[in-house]
Parts: sequence; structure tokens; C-alpha cells
Amino acid sequence: MTTTITLPFKDYNRAKTFAKEQNLSIDELFVALIGQLTLKEEDDAWNHINESKPEYTEEEINERIDEGELQFERGEFKTHAQMMADLQEEFSWLK
Repeated sequence: MTTTITLPFKDYNRAKTFAKEQNLSIDELFVALIGQLTLKEEDDAWNHINESKPEYTEEEINERIDEGELQFERGEFKTHAQMMADLQEEFSWLK
């Protein structure tokens, strides 16, 4: 199957530069981008999942915010440095 994509010259140059930065050919970049497009059925399935989420009342949202603020005041949180250290330890094999 052949797909033709037409881009204005300036956008093509931007895409080409981005592809080079990512060590991809321009064709590989477009294949990756096209692969991220979803089919209508997938979109419908995703919308169905989102619709099944419970909706929170304003009171419930405020209660969650209040609880988060109390946890912060009690020192029940991690700093950015602590979170990054934990993630680096957990995913050390990604180096």
C-alpha cells in the first residue's frame, strides 16, 4: 500500500530536522506518526471507558483536596529529588 502525504516545504524541513535528531529517516518518522493514529473503533472504545468513570461532586473533590493538603502538612509527601531517586532505582536497567 502506498500513502502520499503532502506537506508545505517549511513543515517538511521541520519534520526532517526532527527525524534527524531522533536518528530516524523521514520515512520512519512518518510511519511512526501514522502508527499513532487510531481507528474509529478504538476511539469509540476509549470514549466508552472514559464515560464509565465515576463523576465526583464538588464536595467530594474538595474533600480530596483537603485530605491532600492535610497530608502535605503532616509531611506525608516525597520531594521531587526523592521521587527521581526512587524512579532511577526502580528503572536502573533503562540507563
